[in-house]
Amino acid sequence: MSFNSSSPPDWLMPEGVSKTQWEYISNQYIASNYDSSLKDNPVFHQDLIFLEKHFDKAGIILDLGCGTGRVAEHFAPKKHKVLGIDLSTPMLFEACNKNIHGPHLFLRANMLDLSFLCSNSIDYSSCLFSSFGMLLKEKHRTAMLEEIFRVLKPGGKFILHVHNLWSASQGIQGYQWLALDFCRRIGRAYDFGNRLLPAHQGICGLTLHLFTWKEISILLKTANFEMIEILPLGNPSWKASNSPRLDKKLFAHGYLIACSKT
Repeated sequence: MSFNSSSPPDWLMPEGVSKTQWEYISNQYIASNYDSSLKDNPVFHQDLIFLEKHFDKAGIILDLGCGTGRVAEHFAPKKHKVLGIDLSTPMLFEACNKNIHGPHLFLRANMLDLSFLCSNSIDYSSCLFSSFGMLLKEKHRTAMLEEIFRVLKPGGKFILHVHNLWSASQGIQGYQWLALDFCRRIGRAYDFGNRLLPAHQGICGLTLHLFTWKEISILLKTANFEMIEILPLGNPSWKASNSPRLDKKLFAHGYLIACSKT
């Protein structure tokens, strides 16, 4: 099955999505090869273990940016009910074609707008593997966190993956980008932290937001989340704690962050 990847006009573009991102999420080849291309990525295993630790009782899981349905595939057989949402039709097509046992549903929707869900109706939520970093404007990141907080039940848990800004400090190009980003922050540019990625499977112009620890912690606290455990990513020997040490803030590739709606 083929899908139309042509970008809609600007006024019809989904909120928070750039034309390059639309090209990526509409690409059938990327969706068809997504699982196989990332099966050896250690984050794909670490995040599910981390989720298991915090999604410890059967409940309703809202997986934002669900892609090909990894979370549903893992948790639906464990008596959880999983609702996966994504804007990518090809990714959802791959997810729906999996033989997943247990209650689950995939829905094409924008993770910025959860108005189809009632307040205080979800036990757990996850946003994994760079999905949050695809939101390139702070207002969109803030809006999404506020929506997640709204739909979670009191005491509900949210697991978030983000990339660490300082992971860019590799090679001369990385240091040059960090220097330019520092200047953008001083100048209060709206796009600070947004890094242009290398060409990915023929798509040029993909951009990902990288977070300092201070930035992501302020965003979560402003949305009224309580951070309960953080797992720095990069070294398999690193352990989760309630706050990363300075060396983890500088050298971690990213973080898995467990939050609670208190």
